[in-house]
Amino acid sequence: MPDEKGLGSKILGVFFETNEGKPEAPETGDESGGAQSAADIVAELAQQSGKAPKSVPLAAQAMPAARPMVVTGAPSGSGPSAPPANVDFDAVFKNAGMDAGELDRVRKAEDLLKGLPEATPYEVKKQIVEASLKAFGFEISKIALAAQNQVKALETFVKVNEQQTAKAITDATNKIGQLEEQIINLRVDIDKRTQNLAGVASAAEVRRSQVGKVLEFFNVPTPPAAPKA
Repeated sequence: MPDEKGLGSKILGVFFETNEGKPEAPETGDESGGAQSAADIVAELAQQSGKAPKSVPLAAQAMPAARPMVVTGAPSGSGPSAPPANVDFDAVFKNAGMDAGELDRVRKAEDLLKGLPEATPYEVKKQIVEASLKAFGFEISKIALAAQNQVKALETFVKVNEQQTAKAITDATNKIGQLEEQIINLRVDIDKRTQNLAGVASAAEVRRSQVGKVLEFFNVPTPPAAPKA
């Protein structure tokens, strides 16, 4: 069975051959002597991969050129400032209500795009990928909808994490403030206790001296001072 991830490259060779640097759709003669369309060849490749393709409409054989869709949301040229985290995105999408079929549609389109050479013109890629997906029975509109749902799920996922992180930071900041206030209060208490101890020791020394005079009068020795703790 052919490798589906490499199917894009094979389909590229079927759809387009280089002739003086320009891509063109080839025609292959079948057993009856007629020309076999590129869509028919895609269907044959799909059968070889073990899939039962649907018929590819004529429009898929010569699709008009179109501009790539620009996805908004992140500033142009900006990238993540931290290394990507290890996220189970399939679980994220499933938690957002997407089923396995939707995930498979987007994954199939991604696999086909990865299998095409980087230098392939966008118009050529679009024609190949759309015709190939239709041959596999995947509707382009459903793939686009599934991809949009994934983007929405990712935005929600990040937003929820932002809210959770903001709450955790707020709670931690409040806790730090409470602890700092406790530290200040404890330091004040230490100073008060230290000052109080000094006052108690001073008063005790005064009284000791007074009592010592009585002992001295009766020729009684003064007990030695207690050792300091």
